[in-house]
Amino acid sequence: MAWPAIFGVRSRRGLVLAGSLGIVIAQLLLEGFRWQLVPLYLVALALGFGDLLSMERKLPWWRRVSRPALGLIGVGMMSLPPASLPVPSLPAPTGDLAVGTATFELTFADRLDPYGPEAGTISRRLAVQVWYPALSDGRDPGPWTPDLDLIGPRLSTRLGFPGFFLSHTVYTLGHGRSLASPLPGSFPVILYSHDLADFRTVALNQLEALASRGYFVVAADHAYLSLVSRLPDGAVLDFDPTALAPDLDEAARLDRGRDAEEVMKDDLVGILDALAAEPSPFGELAGHADVGRVGAYGRGMGGGVAVWLCLTDSRCRGAAGFNPWVEPLPDRVAAEPTSLPTMFLRSSEAVGTANDGRLRGLAERSDGTAYWIGVAGTQSNDFVMAPLFSPVAERLGMKGPIAAERIIPIIDRFLAGFFDHTLLDAGAAAIERNPFPEVSLEIIG
Repeated sequence: MAWPAIFGVRSRRGLVLAGSLGIVIAQLLLEGFRWQLVPLYLVALALGFGDLLSMERKLPWWRRVSRPALGLIGVGMMSLPPASLPVPSLPAPTGDLAVGTATFELTFADRLDPYGPEAGTISRRLAVQVWYPALSDGRDPGPWTPDLDLIGPRLSTRLGFPGFFLSHTVYTLGHGRSLASPLPGSFPVILYSHDLADFRTVALNQLEALASRGYFVVAADHAYLSLVSRLPDGAVLDFDPTALAPDLDEAARLDRGRDAEEVMKDDLVGILDALAAEPSPFGELAGHADVGRVGAYGRGMGGGVAVWLCLTDSRCRGAAGFNPWVEPLPDRVAAEPTSLPTMFLRSSEAVGTANDGRLRGLAERSDGTAYWIGVAGTQSNDFVMAPLFSPVAERLGMKGPIAAERIIPIIDRFLAGFFDHTLLDAGAAAIERNPFPEVSLEIIG
């Protein structure tokens, strides 16, 4: 476009085609195919073939002006998809330590799985991933989730987009190195529990940040309650829609939710038991997990599960939740006297709901310190990786109006501060000194 505008004639026939083909091929080889670039692929090739076929080499003055002006407008429009949906980049972990990762399969021989096509007849199995402080060896970091071929289409559809919508995130890399040698010593354990129909790496940036600060972090795909899960032996476990059907009345919804949360809570108990077992299904890595210092957190249903676990398992020293769904908790559990430290971050749409009221009651009945936090401008998805997926994620309905560069540091500060305080006996300054105007903080107890 620029050549005839500057020189008044087209370049020698075939040069534009060769250049266009070269650029397209180089991009495919060096960066890989991205569906967002299809319009630009077509524009590049159309310009090349158009120049090859054009008989007019010298351009009048008005074509010298209109060609680049209109062409740049067209190319700018074709550039909107890759600009709006670039390959996401995960922020570097905030700690000083390198991060290793490994994936395991746990089979609970004493528990029949209540979900899935063979419900009640086979033992429950989970895909479990750990992140731990490591040496800087092992393999180079891989994609943010190894199961994108399964998760991508399902998550895209759930967000209301075509199945290929998130395919470009295959180029988004985590920071954990598989087969990395763990640092000497043992580290406090933090369990992460995903929301209903989520998956274990949905908040990967948080898990890696915690591991880089000296924690042994564990997250599982809760079989048939996650969006989809692939076990190390290749078996694929899809979400069981009967777990919490959308057409249930309120009483049935709470009953189903209670059943699901109890299964997920028992998954976490089983993980802790497996870490402490001799021999452990986690192999030598289990020796680096200090199961005497345990914390748990999660979002939505996973947050409720973390609270349930920590109210009933003495190994847990602190529970945190992002919009934790505690309505399904049995009354006997919710009313249990406790000195458990807790931290609850709630998004704008969760404040003032019936669930928020019950959560407040839990915080006020505890003899332990409860950090009651509201984050203005957030939706539930702001508490996972959604803010990193696109600079226009809010317009796409994927998150709240708060900017990614604001919510990520907020979560990192309070999450790390809470577990440093409860598991490492550090001071509470990182939680109690609130530098964020978007955050309202109340300390209960």
